[in-house]
Amino acid sequence: MKSVAFVLHLCFVILPPALHGQIPAQIERRIQFYAAEGGGRIGVAAKNLHTGEVIALDADSLFPTASIIKLPVLMELFYQSEQQPALLRKPIPLYDSLKKPSDGVLRLLHEGQTLQLIDIATLMIVLSDNTATNYVIDQLGTTHDEKLEAVNARMQSLGLKHTRLLNKLYSWTTKKKTEEARRFGIGVSCPSDMAMLLEKLAKGEVVNKSVSDSIIAILRNQQDVTKAARLLPFMEDTTLWIANKTGTLDDVKNDVGIVSCSRSAYVYAIFYDEGKNLGEQVDNSATLAVARVSRLLFDYFTQKGN
Repeated sequence: MKSVAFVLHLCFVILPPALHGQIPAQIERRIQFYAAEGGGRIGVAAKNLHTGEVIALDADSLFPTASIIKLPVLMELFYQSEQQPALLRKPIPLYDSLKKPSDGVLRLLHEGQTLQLIDIATLMIVLSDNTATNYVIDQLGTTHDEKLEAVNARMQSLGLKHTRLLNKLYSWTTKKKTEEARRFGIGVSCPSDMAMLLEKLAKGEVVNKSVSDSIIAILRNQQDVTKAARLLPFMEDTTLWIANKTGTLDDVKNDVGIVSCSRSAYVYAIFYDEGKNLGEQVDNSATLAVARVSRLLFDYFTQKGN
């Protein structure tokens, strides 16, 4: 399931930049039912990469990204590495003063060690390491605003109208006193933006095909399987793989990624916030809602075929 090697053979259909589709009534009803069980608000965008068919529900609504924003950060790092070939191999010293709370591992390592930037960036994705994320952001510019703008301008250049990195993680002194920062925290996006970005990645258009493949390989090793990967039938289909990034806060449960198997391939973005069950427990109703919507998309796209 998490093998780094992969092959993606697809015939792509070009659609307008925004993801809009006529969602089948039965799919919309089931998505809304799953959302209601968690008491929150859901937005979904998905696209079959073989047929071009789109599923979209509140796909342009804005949501807090939580750790989903780490994917745009990773992409900007790879863009900058094209101009600075040594950047990904740059040794980064670890300091106790820069440790941040997270499920990652850098906060557990002793001060004085060094890791290559590419390894820190990998931890940012596969373990959603917050300390690693700040180390990566710090390589993207000189001032705090330059670092944020590097990511945000890149997303704009790729056609994403609503995706913005708003702050480093657990960095209260740099948080802007704006309504956007108050409402969305470290980042804001929408399902249609993230599905568009993932389609570009699947098509090899993030920097180039080689770099896109490298990013997908990192995403395939992402370790949180509680959401979109949770109910997918990996044991029944050995060709099935997922390359994704999750984001979790008390009332936010997000998952975006690429799913591929012998019968289909598609991108998806599922955003959920304002959930009534706070916390990150595995049986959280919002977490389960994301998992069920993910399986719904899988069943729909694989039954529709290529």
